[in-house]
This record gives sequence, structure tokens and C-alpha cells, in this order.
Amino acid sequence: MPRARSPSSSSSEDLTSPSDPPSVDPYQVLSLSRDATPDQIKSAYRKAALKNHPDKAPKGEENTYKEAFQRIAFAYAILSDPIRRKRYDTTGSTAESASADDFDWATFYAEQFRDAVSAEAIETFRKQYKGSDEEKDDLLAAYEEFEGDMDKVYESVMLSDVIDDDERFRAIIDQAIRDGEVEKYKKYAKETKKARDGRVKNARKEAKEAEELAKELGVDKKLKGGKKGGGGEDALAALIRGNQAKRAGMFDALAEKYGAKEKSGKGGKKRKVVEEEPEIDDDEFERVQKEMMKKAAAKKRKA
Repeated sequence: MPRARSPSSSSSEDLTSPSDPPSVDPYQVLSLSRDATPDQIKSAYRKAALKNHPDKAPKGEENTYKEAFQRIAFAYAILSDPIRRKRYDTTGSTAESASADDFDWATFYAEQFRDAVSAEAIETFRKQYKGSDEEKDDLLAAYEEFEGDMDKVYESVMLSDVIDDDERFRAIIDQAIRDGEVEKYKKYAKETKKARDGRVKNARKEAKEAEELAKELGVDKKLKGGKKGGGGEDALAALIRGNQAKRAGMFDALAEKYGAKEKSGKGGKKRKVVEEEPEIDDDEFERVQKEMMKKAAAKKRKA
């Protein structure tokens, strides 16, 4: 790495190198029933992995996220393999399940760490999640938890985008209120059109700033799927993996905005265009981040 990290931070190598396999109840970790199907296991893993990936960790919380991700990855290692799953169901021991074959935990963890934020993983999860009953349940749960505070709802629901999802989310919530599934909270019911428009305006502003940051870092063409650019989320994943300081916000803001782009080829068929991921050192990232913070502070003073 180009510069030393503070004692509270973990290096990229530390995050991708797991400790010994944890002792867990894999069904509990992934919030699954004992009769969960392979597809349900895969879906639960993808959701948990994206939500708890160490690349989303705020500074100083890398180890906490790593420990959570290790539990999630190990739970998936047990339940995704029929033999290991059957052995666990019989013995109740993850240690015995993992040690009875040629399972390499370190290699498996490193692969999951890398692949959980790949373009394919994010796009696959997005297609399954957006518009699903699971997303609806998450939306209504967040609505109830935050008592109609839509700012917090959008922070909570994965891959949510106020620009694209506001009307759809409100239709779901309004129907649930009519059906008596959820309470009609005052904060939701009394929210003015001005407040709603302001939320969308702020979201557009943040999206523009994200685009400017991508341009500063030289990955804007890749994120937009330019003529010579690669898949948007491949570039995004590289950007996220390479720089921990700003990861959490960029992951949610950009992963949804820049889906894996497809480019039309001959015969009208579409193909995904892949290019080598950019390498961005921490010094350059920190410089751009400071510039953005100064601009934001200046705008607030003028407001």
C-alpha cells in the first residue's frame, strides 16, 4: 500500500485472510429455516454478504464487518454443499462438517470476499430482489421500525434509490396501510410535497457528486459503460475494494445507479463488456475526498 494505515484500520490483506472457521448455527446466521431450498440459501447469502461485506465498513469498524462476513461466508459454505449440510444436520457441528472433506476455508473465504461485490453478484441479486416479496417485507419492516421516516427507510432498504423507487415504495406502503398491515404514521402521512421533492433533489445532487468523483478517479467511462469501458459494477467494485474511507456510501449510491451495462453487438445481440479494473492508490482517493468535502462545506456556508 502507498501509505501506512492507522492502527484502527485493517489492511486489504487482513480483510481477505480469515481467522479459523467460526462456530455458528448456519441457519440462524442466514435467517433460514431447516428446510430451506438451495435457491433460498443462495438468496439469503447474497443479501447478507452485500449488506455486511467488509468493503462497506466505516473507518474503524473493518474488523467488526470482517467477523460478521466470516460468519456469513462460513454458514454459506456449510449450507451450500449438500454433503456438508447433511453432516451438520446430523451432528450439529460445523467444525466436523468442514474438516471431514477437502474443504479449504481460507480459499473459500477469499473467493467469497472477492465475488460478493462483483458485477455479476450485484446484478444477480438486484434482479432477484427488486420488486420481490422480500424487498416488500424489508420495506414495510423499515417503515414500521422508523415510524414512517422515509429518509431512514431509504438508508435501510438495500439497493433503494429515491429517484427510481419513491412512487413504487409509496404505492406499496399506501396499500399496506389500506390493508391494515402497517400503521399510518404521522411522519409519513403529513410529509409535504416540498419535503419529498427535496429528498429527490438531494439524491440527484449526490448522484452528480458521485459521477464527478468517478470522473476524478478516471473510472467514469467504465461506470457508464463507455465505448472502451468495462461493466459498470466491475469498475465500481474495484473502486470500492481499493478505498475503504468512502466505501459505504459509494457502494449503495453507485451500485444501484450504475448497473452492469450491456453493449449491442452485431446481429442485435447484447454482450457484457469487461475491462481490466482500475487501480487507484489511497493518496489519490484521499485527495479527491478532501476536495469534495471542501466543496460541500463551501456550499453549506452559502446556503
